[in-house]
Amino acid sequence: MKKFSPKEILIPTIVLLLICVVSATLLGGTNMLTKDKIASIEAEAKASAMQEVMPDAVSFSEAVEADEKLEYSVAFDKENNAIGYAFTVSENGYGGEIKVMVGLDTNGAVTKIAVLSANNETPGLGQNIKKASFLDQFIGKKGELSVVKNAPADNEIQAITSATISSSAVTRTVNAAIEYYNENLAGGENNG
Repeated sequence: MKKFSPKEILIPTIVLLLICVVSATLLGGTNMLTKDKIASIEAEAKASAMQEVMPDAVSFSEAVEADEKLEYSVAFDKENNAIGYAFTVSENGYGGEIKVMVGLDTNGAVTKIAVLSANNETPGLGQNIKKASFLDQFIGKKGELSVVKNAPADNEIQAITSATISSSAVTRTVNAAIEYYNENLAGGENNG
């Protein structure tokens, strides 16, 4: 068995240490250069989604964080009257986190929903939760919703074929928004 000299051990160790330091510095610098731009893009996407789910709103309050998976903003009309709420809700789907923007009017009925992120859902199956044919089923619904595989009744949502887990995750986000509204915002006492 060959014995290594201190020089044979020290030089590769120093080289690896320098590579790590340079890599970490470059990654940190890249993060510093891009974090503001990424935050700006995310804020624009969120503002666009809020307007999409509450199209009659002219302004929104600052976001109120209800818990780690749910936040909301109050939507206002041009007379500064509260006309509804834009909820951002996260749930786990088939491939990871699904984030949905849910619009509710002041009666607790869904105005519209938009999928903000579902990047890890199966392409061609779970990704179909972003299609209008699925999302439009939620419009006008109130109360707890359930997912079914066949023709839906009043408070049922028809699952996307072969994507029941993703369909259920989106439905859970809408249920979470409706439940929070009913327990905390119904009646208008907490309108921002």
